[in-house]
Amino acid sequence: MKFPRTVQRFLIGYLILHLLAAGIFVFVLSWITRNQMMVASKSKMSAMTVLLAEQIGELEGGLENESLPDLVKRFGDKSEMRITLIKPDGIVVADSVTGDLDIGPHATRSEVLEAKENGFGFSQRFSSTLDQQMMYFARRVDSDNELEPGYVRVATPMDVINSSIRSIQKYVWLFAIALGALTALLMSIFSAKHMQPLSLFSAAARRIGVGDYQASTNLSRRPDEWGELGDAFEHMKNELTVREERLMENSQRLEAVLSSMIEGVIAIEPNGQVMLANGAACEMLKLTRPEIVRKRLFEIIRIPELLDSIEQTQEKRTFSKTEFETLTKPPKTLSARVSVLADEKRPGVVVVLHDVSALRKLETMRRDFVANVSHELKTPLASIKAYAETLRIGAINDQEKNLDFVKQIEFHAELLNAQIQDLLQLARVESGEGAFSISDVDLNLVCSSAVEQFSRFAEERGLELKLDLTNPSPIARADAAAIETMVKNLVVNAIHYTLEGGVVTISTSKLAGEISAEDGGSAQKTHPEVAIRVLDTGIGIAKDQQARVFERFYRVDKSRSRDMGGTGLGLAIVKHLTQSLGGSVHLESQPGKGSQFEIRLPGA
Repeated sequence: MKFPRTVQRFLIGYLILHLLAAGIFVFVLSWITRNQMMVASKSKMSAMTVLLAEQIGELEGGLENESLPDLVKRFGDKSEMRITLIKPDGIVVADSVTGDLDIGPHATRSEVLEAKENGFGFSQRFSSTLDQQMMYFARRVDSDNELEPGYVRVATPMDVINSSIRSIQKYVWLFAIALGALTALLMSIFSAKHMQPLSLFSAAARRIGVGDYQASTNLSRRPDEWGELGDAFEHMKNELTVREERLMENSQRLEAVLSSMIEGVIAIEPNGQVMLANGAACEMLKLTRPEIVRKRLFEIIRIPELLDSIEQTQEKRTFSKTEFETLTKPPKTLSARVSVLADEKRPGVVVVLHDVSALRKLETMRRDFVANVSHELKTPLASIKAYAETLRIGAINDQEKNLDFVKQIEFHAELLNAQIQDLLQLARVESGEGAFSISDVDLNLVCSSAVEQFSRFAEERGLELKLDLTNPSPIARADAAAIETMVKNLVVNAIHYTLEGGVVTISTSKLAGEISAEDGGSAQKTHPEVAIRVLDTGIGIAKDQQARVFERFYRVDKSRSRDMGGTGLGLAIVKHLTQSLGGSVHLESQPGKGSQFEIRLPGA
């Protein structure tokens, strides 16, 4: 039978106490028995001395009688005691063991000295003659013949008492051990049965510890303390279940709130360890939750502005704000607000991150737009003003050049007007004020019309304008005028940036629909798209500039399109018109190898 550790410790303690009690009992019993046996031996020895003293008193000559040695020998053999007769001067007259052999003076023995004073004496000591521990009892013998009394001494070995004591101790110890073993066995069986509910509580507690709140001890009906403990355990389990459900509910709510936030939230403990980070924060910092949660922030993020702001907030127990760029590719601009968490000593902090990359990009674009539009409008105005002043100060009378000056004024005025019209059109598209007339538009027809419109312009530039159309013609659900504007702007842009002898190709195609599954239905192809591509063999666009060519007034070649009359707004208009129609525009280009602009629109 396997006993619980509690029962084992109880039994070990019981056995130790039992043996300790048995040892004390044996010690006390031995002491009492020894004293009683010594009292009995002392009484026996005293009686023997009395008897001998009377016998000696009756003999003629007292201690000098010649028959004493035989008498002492006979008495010693029968009583198993050592009997010694001692003269007043300490000389041994007779001894039952040594006979009349001189064994030295005995006048100074303690029992003899005590008998001399009190009439009798008793002592215990080691006998060198017999080589063992002995008890001695001496009695004074008064004689009429002598001036001083003699002494009768009886000695008994201590081995008799010691062997009796050892025998008693042995039997008591055997009985104590046997009794202890028997009671320990009975107690272990009883304790194991009585302590069995403890293992049930242990198993149920372990199950609850791992989240299994269905565990039960089934002891609540017992009419003893275990039943009361079972009732308390069931109550505790129910309370823990309710609290666990509340914690899970609160945790899920918190997780839902944090997950739905566009702001990144990071909670940091006083020691710098991250205890919480929502998905937005991980996305902003390009980290996963296992990479950041339960880790020290300064070991993961090497951003001095953020770390300094956290340190400052902890020291001053206030909030702080900072803005920094991440080390990710591409970098992001993040704004961080750091607040303290309640703590008595060194507080923890909460960092709320806002992605302001788009805002900063818009601010940069706005500054660039203001600078570019000022520059773009200033250039034709300056030219018009310069030519007008030239005419005013006398060139108007120059019949050979005055007409050229007027034509330049007209050219820059038309350029200025085109820029203003494009700006107005772009503003209408962005604001949504421009109403589109959505219909089925034949893309092949639009592209053919564009080729007819710009073929002469391309020939003047020494370029070849080609068509590569798909049959049957792709049909788009869009605004015809908007598509014509987009194709026009792309073709003009391609002609402006293609060197003499180059080729500009306009093509159309149908694109496969996207795969989607809605409302739990089976996957099917939906949303078919059509595309228009304008491919040139021009100067091309570098990778770092491709994201900016759709900005207002952004020019790959700062002077080329302006010299040809470009407004710098064509690609921006293409982008916004395409997005307004539910489509997209894509660019593929390499410097020196040309560019390809692709417009994707919803198909009919």
